[in-house]
Amino acid sequence: MSPGTLVRGRLADHPLWSRALADARLGARLLQPVIVSARVEDRERVPDAPWLERLSITELVRDARSATSAGLAGLLIFGMSDRKDENAMLASERDHVVTRAIHAVKDAAPDLALATDVCVCAYTSHGQCVLFKEGGADVEGTLARLAEIAVVHADAGADLLVPSGMIDGTTRALRSALAAVGRDVPIAPALKLESPLYTSHRRAVEAVPIAERAVPLIDPADADAVRARALREVASGADAVVVKPGLVALDHVVRVAASADRPVISYITSDEHALYANNEALPDGLVLEREGILAARRAGADFVISYGALAAAES
Repeated sequence: MSPGTLVRGRLADHPLWSRALADARLGARLLQPVIVSARVEDRERVPDAPWLERLSITELVRDARSATSAGLAGLLIFGMSDRKDENAMLASERDHVVTRAIHAVKDAAPDLALATDVCVCAYTSHGQCVLFKEGGADVEGTLARLAEIAVVHADAGADLLVPSGMIDGTTRALRSALAAVGRDVPIAPALKLESPLYTSHRRAVEAVPIAERAVPLIDPADADAVRARALREVASGADAVVVKPGLVALDHVVRVAASADRPVISYITSDEHALYANNEALPDGLVLEREGILAARRAGADFVISYGALAAAES
């Protein structure tokens, strides 16, 4: 770690992220989310959300090469799990589809940065972002599991870890676990706002449906709470912060960018993407989504995650 790392965050010292931050072109600031599944042999449209696909590792590598050719900063990898249990054990296995995907993409496209989702919701039999014991939330156990997942992803070659479960203490737990094994991978926790705009993603990764979240999200009307959470994450060792949903929360992107002193990532959710990609009333939907991405950049987002990233970079 360089002497300036604690001040600037690790993205400034990372060979791939620092190069992207020095490049003002739109494509260099975009990440494309991808969902990889060991069950899929090729590409599979998600039922009830046909604007999303699940990919085999072979198809993921093909998309990674396209992303490199288009000049994208990177991919954000999600795994889809067919095996679920109370403790999300599959998520931290070293031969899981996500780790195999990281290795495959790094071999095929070494200059493409890879971010990974660090959460348990897609791997649990209850679909929540926290584990349970004796009928109550097991925060300590969840942090331990998330730390294990983070180390496995880091060892596989991930360039950015994105814990998305909104559990207090996650960033510090991941940073401690990574330091213990000599890994200095950047961490970008999600500041997730209360919103109905997460539905299609949960379908795509086949997360068990839930009626009510066990871990509360942030009230989007409470600007002070969003800013306070961002500052708390930075104090805990975050190297960037993700604001999600990305388009309906541009006001929060502005505030966080002005106060957090770390790169801000605007995450345009799959439901927001659907407003453009799955809207028959918008014949130029992808062009309009590019305008939304540009709006996020103007609001202060250093990077934007969007399923429209590849199309925006190529247009």
